[in-house]
Amino acid sequence: MYRWVLGCYFLLFVAVAQANYTLNIVTENFPKFQYLNGEGELVGSAVDKVKSVLDNSEINYRISVESWTTAYNTAARDDNTCIFSMAKNEIRGEKFNWIFPISKFTTSFYALKSSQISLESIEDTKQYKVAVIKDNYSHQFLVKNGFIEGYNLVLINSFDRVFELLETRRKFVDLVILSDNQFEFKRQHEPLSELLEPVLTLHNLDTELYFACNKRLSPHVVKKIISSYEQLQSSKLMQ
Repeated sequence: MYRWVLGCYFLLFVAVAQANYTLNIVTENFPKFQYLNGEGELVGSAVDKVKSVLDNSEINYRISVESWTTAYNTAARDDNTCIFSMAKNEIRGEKFNWIFPISKFTTSFYALKSSQISLESIEDTKQYKVAVIKDNYSHQFLVKNGFIEGYNLVLINSFDRVFELLETRRKFVDLVILSDNQFEFKRQHEPLSELLEPVLTLHNLDTELYFACNKRLSPHVVKKIISSYEQLQSSKLMQ
């Protein structure tokens, strides 16, 4: 009888703990994958996928939109935190649990059409100043390939006003590096983006975006998320 009562209390404790548990999810504004629409609602193809998996897992969660640097550092530091959409590379590989893939993407260098910049290889770009989001995949890739911060690599926090960056700071920035999906979204929603053009696509930078979590996130939570993803995949309820 005593053991039965203890067992009941334990199950009640677990149920209460699960009901009160909330997983912290961080992300950045990164069209078309995730972005805030005119009503301030987070939307996009990655948002749809992440919400489908988490809702199916029956885990309580909250999503916050930060600058990429803040989101990345929070996910790397805080045990109870996951992040999307993050590209996987050697530098990040051991720092996170890579839970499920979201989408592939390609990356290009973009310049003002009026600049008439012509590039054949990544080595050609080193003579120009390139703007890149601090701590993002492209930043880490360029540093690995010999770019120097403060010399030919300019670190910024957002590409929200990318045209103005190139137009008004010509002495400081010649190129920006963007995902091609991101540029296509800008082209459709920001007329000034028509003044930009891709001048070099980094085919060797093709990679996949993931939903990833802090290494110290509870294995029980990780297992529930993975199980939910696999269930949706097998039932073909999610592409």
